[in-house]
Amino acid sequence: MEQKKPGLATLLLLAGCALPILLMLIVPFRGQLTVSDAENRTLAQFPALTLEGFISGDFQQQLEDALGDQYPFGEEIKAGLIGAEDAIYQAESRALHALFPSAAMSYAEIANGYYHFGGDETRIVEKPWPEEKYAPAVQKQSALYAELDAPVYLYFIRNSRAHDFMQDDAANDAVFQTIVEAYQPAGAASFSATDYDAYAALFYATDHHWNHRGADKGYRDVIRLLLGENEETVPVQEEVSFPVAFNGSYARQSGRMVGDSTFTVYTYGLKKTITRLNGKNGTYGHQSLYEKGRYPTDELRNHYAYYYGGDYGEIVLDTRQADKGNLLIVGDSYTNPINALIAAHFGRTHILDLRYYERDMGTPLDLNAYIQANDISRVLLLGDITFFAGMQDGGEE
Repeated sequence: MEQKKPGLATLLLLAGCALPILLMLIVPFRGQLTVSDAENRTLAQFPALTLEGFISGDFQQQLEDALGDQYPFGEEIKAGLIGAEDAIYQAESRALHALFPSAAMSYAEIANGYYHFGGDETRIVEKPWPEEKYAPAVQKQSALYAELDAPVYLYFIRNSRAHDFMQDDAANDAVFQTIVEAYQPAGAASFSATDYDAYAALFYATDHHWNHRGADKGYRDVIRLLLGENEETVPVQEEVSFPVAFNGSYARQSGRMVGDSTFTVYTYGLKKTITRLNGKNGTYGHQSLYEKGRYPTDELRNHYAYYYGGDYGEIVLDTRQADKGNLLIVGDSYTNPINALIAAHFGRTHILDLRYYERDMGTPLDLNAYIQANDISRVLLLGDITFFAGMQDGGEE
C-alpha cells in the first residue's frame, strides 16, 4: 500500500509545535538574561535539578518562571501585544468622543488607565486611587512591620496614583495621613508636589518614577528624617544630559512615545562601596557606560533602570564605616537612584524588595531574623501607594 504523504495542514501544525522548542535552543547560545529593561526587574534563571526541589515543587515553579522570562523575543512579543491593545482602545475612545463630544475633562484618557492632564500632551499620568481601594490594603500591609526589633521610619512618595491635580495640597495629603495612622512609625515624611507644575518638575514625563531632581530631594528628605537636620549630605557635582529619548513605563504601557528628549542625571562624588546583589559581588547600575558614551539608544530602553540599577531581592552596600550603624531599607524601584547616596551615611545598607526576595534568595524572608542577623539599627520603608498598600504586581515598579 502506498504511504500517504502528510498534507500541508499537518506540516504547518508540526512546524507550529516545533517552533517554540527550536526558539528555546537559542538560549544556550545567547545566554540567560538577568535584567528586564522593559519591566525594570531581575529575571528568573533556570534552576538546578535536585531531588528535594523536585519533590517540593520548587523546581517546577522556578522552571516555569524561567521559561516565561527567558523565552527569546519575549519583550518584543509583550510590546506587540501592548500596541495591539492600545490600538483597540484608541478606536473605542475615538468612537465615544464622537458620540459624547462634551465629555472633555481636565483628565483626558489616552489609553486604559493613562491620562493627559490640563491639555498637556507632553506628559502622561494616572488618576489617584479612591480611598476604598487603598485604605483597607494599607491597614492590612502595615501588619508586616508592626513588631520589628528596630525603629521603623516611613517615607511616602506621592505620585499621580495618590495626587488629584484638581484638588489642593491639603486634600491630597489624606493618603499620607492614612498610611501614617496605619503604620505608626517612629518618624515619617512625605515627598509631594503642591500642584501640577511642581509635579512636572520632579517626575519624568512618561514614568511614575521621580527624575533626578525629585530623587535628589527625596535623598535629602530621607537623611533629615533618619539622622536630623545637622547631618551633612552629599553635594551635587554636576547635571549631565545624555542625548537619548527616555520613554518611561507610562509610554511603554500606553504606546504613546512622548517622553523626555534627553535622559538627565546628577552626578555625586561618592566613595566606592562593596556591593553585593542577591548575595554575589557585583556592580549596581551602568553609570560608567554612560560616562564613557557607551549608552544604549533604542527607543524603549528603560534608562532609569539601566543607569541607576534594576530591582533585586537583596542589595547590600558596605562603606566600611562600622561606627555609623546599619540601615535596612524595604522598598521598591524608587530607591534605585538614591541607594548609594543613603548608604554613604551608614556602615552597611541593606535594601530589600519583597516582590523578589524569596525568588532571588531562595528562602522566605523573616524580617526580625534578618534585622538581628545583620545588626540593623533602624528600618526605612520607602515607596508609593502601591508599596504601602502591598498591591505591587512585580512588573513595572
